[in-house]
Amino acid sequence: MMSARVLIVFATVVTLAGMSAAQQEIAELPEVKGYKLHCIESSGITEGSAKKLAAGEAIKDPDQATKCFVQCFFQKLRLVDENGVVLRDKLETFLTKLMDADKAKDYVKQCDIRRTNPCDTAYAVYDCYLGKKAKLF
Repeated sequence: MMSARVLIVFATVVTLAGMSAAQQEIAELPEVKGYKLHCIESSGITEGSAKKLAAGEAIKDPDQATKCFVQCFFQKLRLVDENGVVLRDKLETFLTKLMDADKAKDYVKQCDIRRTNPCDTAYAVYDCYLGKKAKLF
């Protein structure tokens, strides 16, 4: 059961930024695989939520475990800090591996969202990028 969840969540990384070849390479880094395992265990994300994230589906009312999985993963990638503050420069650098620099800068600006806690903030940022994905293709 856990290995199926790991595979599902592995695909989440591809979804997070538009499913480019560069993102797949990032997702295959050994440390990134470790991040996913840690975040699955620490967040308690359900298999259903993990499948939706992996498929790039919006989750209408995500539970806290789903939001905290996203926050954990973003924090492990050093895209947000432990307080949920988006590290704009690092996020922009990360996104330039996936798209041109001007578009990355624009997306970082448009998706600079803050909520009441780190998990809610991370999920809101993720959801913003998920919405942008439709405009990429």
